Amino acid sequence: MDTTPYTYLFIRKDLSMAQQLVQIAHAAHDAGYKFGDHSHMCVFELHGEEKLRHAASYLDSKGIPYQMFHETDIGEHTAICTTPLMGDARKALRKFKMYRDAS
Repeated sequence: MDTTPYTYLFIRKDLSMAQQLVQIAHAAHDAGYKFGDHSHMCVFELHGEEKLRHAASYLDSKGIPYQMFHETDIGEHTAICTTPLMGDARKALRKFKMYRDAS
């Protein structure tokens, strides 16, 4: 069994590139406090707050702990960071699209 821990992050692609970078950093920072662990990072992309909330519901349905970041400047949730996952637990996240640069 693979024992390398991976943390999965979700970011809204409808935000500007600068905001995407800041929001994903906020989510990872908050999750570090919550989960107290270090791991490899994988970033997924989502379009809009509704899709982010659907991702959170999916994580809840799979029993995967996560931290959702709420950006007070815009009054919306902008990113999610999961607890580190290993082995077969990572399979639940195969359905999500990996982050790709727009260029």
